[in-house]
Formats: sequence, C-alpha cells, structure tokens
Amino acid sequence: MKKTYVMCACVLSLVLGLTGCAGLKNQKNVNENKKVSEYDTHLDISLSYWLIDDAFSDRENDKVLKRIEDKFNVTFVPVNVTWDDYYNKIIQWSESGQLPDVFAGAYRFENNYLDFVKSGLLHDIPSDLSKYPNLSRYMDSPELESCKVGDKAYCIFRQTYSEQAETTKDRTIIYRWDLAKKAGIEKEPENWDEFREMIQTIIQKDPEGKHIQGMTAKGYTMLEGLLVDYSIPLASSGGSRFYWVNSNGRYVPALFAGKELGEDALPTWHLIRDMYDEGTIEKDILLVTTSQAEEKFLNGKSAAICIDGGLSNTKLYENIGRFWKETNGSEFWDDVKYLELMPDVNGELYYPVWDYAWSETYINANVSDEKLERILAIYDYLLSEEGTLLSNFGIENESYKIAEDKSIELIEGVTPSEMFPSIKTFSYLVCWNYGNLNTYRYPNIVPNEYALKDEERVSKARQVKVPEYSDECSLKFFEMGTDFNIDLNNIFSRMLVGPEPVEELWNTIIDEYKEKGLERIIDKVNTEVGK
Repeated sequence: MKKTYVMCACVLSLVLGLTGCAGLKNQKNVNENKKVSEYDTHLDISLSYWLIDDAFSDRENDKVLKRIEDKFNVTFVPVNVTWDDYYNKIIQWSESGQLPDVFAGAYRFENNYLDFVKSGLLHDIPSDLSKYPNLSRYMDSPELESCKVGDKAYCIFRQTYSEQAETTKDRTIIYRWDLAKKAGIEKEPENWDEFREMIQTIIQKDPEGKHIQGMTAKGYTMLEGLLVDYSIPLASSGGSRFYWVNSNGRYVPALFAGKELGEDALPTWHLIRDMYDEGTIEKDILLVTTSQAEEKFLNGKSAAICIDGGLSNTKLYENIGRFWKETNGSEFWDDVKYLELMPDVNGELYYPVWDYAWSETYINANVSDEKLERILAIYDYLLSEEGTLLSNFGIENESYKIAEDKSIELIEGVTPSEMFPSIKTFSYLVCWNYGNLNTYRYPNIVPNEYALKDEERVSKARQVKVPEYSDECSLKFFEMGTDFNIDLNNIFSRMLVGPEPVEELWNTIIDEYKEKGLERIIDKVNTEVGK
C-alpha cells in the first residue's frame, strides 16, 4: 500500500510558493536548438562530502546529477571522505594547499576554524545575498553568528534542528530488547545501573550463541554527549565554543564545574570507566568504524549501539533497519528499543544540548569570482522548492508523484537515493535536516514508525529543563582570540581506557589544562563579565 508521510526539512518552510529557475541552457548541448543553462562558461567544481564517490557512482544514468550539472553548466569533481577519516583529511589538505573548492566538515566551534580563516584558506560568504533569495532567507538566522570571525562569515551552517529539544536526537542508544527478554530481563532500563545490568545479562546469557558483546557506537565520540550528562550537563561540547556555567559564584567551562575545579566530573568518569571495564561498552570502542558498528549490531554481535541523527535518520534505516527482517527473521521495532533519557547522579533528567547546526560547508578562498557565484547559485537552487524536490525525491513520475492534495507521494517500491545516488549528497549538502516540522506535506524516506519515535523523544525532551549557561562568557572568551580549547575527545578516551585510577588521571588532565592557561582564562572571562 502506498503511504504518504509527513516530513519536514528546515529549508521547506523557507521555500513555499517559490519555483526554481526555468530550465535554460548548457554549453555541452550546443547541438540542441534550445539552451539548458543560462551559464555560457563551463566550470569544474571539486566537492568533498561524505561517501561522495558512492553518491556520484552512476554519472551515466543519474538524472538528478545530470539535471543539476546541466542546469548550471558544471561538472562536479568528487573528493571522497568517510565518516571515519574526514576530520583529519581536511586538516591535512588545509596544511598542504589541497582543499577542494567546496567541502563539508565540523570545525566552526574549534580553533581549526580560526586557523583556516587566519591562513586565508576560506572565502568569506557575501553579506549581500540578494541575488540568491532562498539562500539569503536561509542565512537570516541567529545561527549565522556562529559562522562569523569578526564581522564576516566564512562558512554556511547546515541546519539540523529547529528547537533545542530536537537536539536530543543527536545521540541515541538503541538496544536488543528481544535478547534482553530472552535473557530474563523483564523491565526496560530507567537508569544507567539498570542499563548496565541488562547489557551484562545479555552478554552472560548470550541467547543466540553469537558471543555477543556490549555497546558499540558509530565512533566512540558518540558516547560522550550522552554520558557526560550523568554529572556534568552541558559539557558535551568541546573545542573553543564550550558552554560556561556558574559554579560557586564564578563562571567556568562546564567540564570543570565543581567546588574544586573539575570535581563534578568525577561521577561521570567513574561511570564510563566502570562501563568499559565490565564490558558494557565494548573493548574495541576506540577502534570501531561506523560501518563496523552498524554491521555488528545488525548481525547480533553487539547488544546496543549509539547512533547520531535520530531514529528517523535515513542511515539507521538504510544500513540496519531495512535488512533486519532478512537477517534476524523479525521486524526491527519488535526486537529493538531506544534508551529513554537517563537520570543524572542526582536523579534529574537531562539530554545533550547541542548547537542547532552540527556542521557546515566551506568555499575555498582560491575560487574565482565566477565560480563563487556559480556555487552560491547552486546552493540557492537546492534551497528552492524545485531544488528541494529534485535533491530529496528525484524525478517526478519516476520516483515520486504529486497527489491530488498537492502532497508528495513516493512511488511504491522506489527508493529515490537508490534510483539517483547523487541524492545522498545533494539532499544534505546545504541543510542537514531531520524531522523539522512544516505544514507542507512531504513523505518520509524511512517508514513512518521511525519518525514517530523521534517525535516521542522530542516531546519528552520539551519537558526537561536545560541547565543555565552564559552566552556572554562564550562571547567574551571568543573575543579574546586565544588558542585555548578543550579536546573532549582526547579526555574522554583517556578516562575511558586509561590504566591509572580515575581520580589520579583526572587530576593529571586538570593540571595539563592549567598549564595551558585554564585558570588565567577563567579569571579573565569572569573579570570581563563583572564576576
């Protein structure tokens, strides 16, 4: 049965009533009587995006890719990165002068972003975007400030969420409830101790005889945001744009809150060390890749997995959910449950508080004015209604159709991104949108049950009070222009597997940050804000 689902994207609320540019001309089609693109000069645009080699693997038959390239008289030159190597690859390219024309990443809250700008590697985004009305409306957002160095923006944020409660979707643990029941567990876990007991029981009973292990993750950093909430809420962000909280009458980075500097973090570090030592967190967690983690959970080798992007993230369905019945013999949501918000050490409920836009795209400073204008025009198109339909749902009457009520209905048996692989890049290049609601009717690419579960989680998160933090402190710190930053990934991994006792190791790390100027930074920021 054909199903029409409601899906929203952050861009859609900007584009109702808009239409894309009329098809004009492409220089490649000089033998045709009519033009396809309005641009006479052909340009090659190198573009780096996650798994873009796969997305651009069928140039001859991908009508979405061809339509966009023809419309703008360009050829996209893919520069591949994966979820496991993108961060370091882009840093290496920046150091060797090999940055692509356009690339995506998550750097704007780190000193790397400042380094890129100071080194002249990034093209600023014009403040006057009136030539690009859809892009102009999109950039007219408080999020724009997070893209600025001085009075200029040097990247385009990829909006993910429309409200704070939606950021709870950014980290999610799902687990094998079917195996828990077979192992004798009768109650879903409501706190970390019960979760640990459940995972340990599954490992010990091993109901399927597969030598099942504990929780895996699509990269160990996924676990940080969830677990630090146990005793240091708001410490999920590191880099140079971390949260500042009031601790004993003065503001400090959330990670170092407490009567003594960093004291509040100790329950969290004990929790993660215990979970690792006992096997609740798998022993290979620092080495596992995204694809390995997904495969292990799908095949019953891991009792739980921490994912990003929410349950309605297409990757959960495309890489795990749709293969579940074939692999395990039953429906995905009959076997799997998601972990509810966990209480902290004091019994309060929190969820990881993230920025509304996790990542961003950048334009190489070396692109010509002509190429810059072409790139911005492509972005503007992808934010238009025509571009949104094309980049998300493909070709009308081939992968979708417009119903009588003007809603978009996927054609039965067709997955747009399989028919037109470039959708995997174009649908998320400008705006990475999961579940942002809109009155216009768009279908979910994934089964509706996934989206409904995300809605349940967001609804619960709306009832949770976010701890107070100081935007003023963050601004004052940023204005200082210091190279001080918090490497939360490094700290978390060391506290997770380190051989030293927790207190001893944490004191060592605090001393390292004091040597980097932590106390001086705290004193200066508090002076600036009158504390």
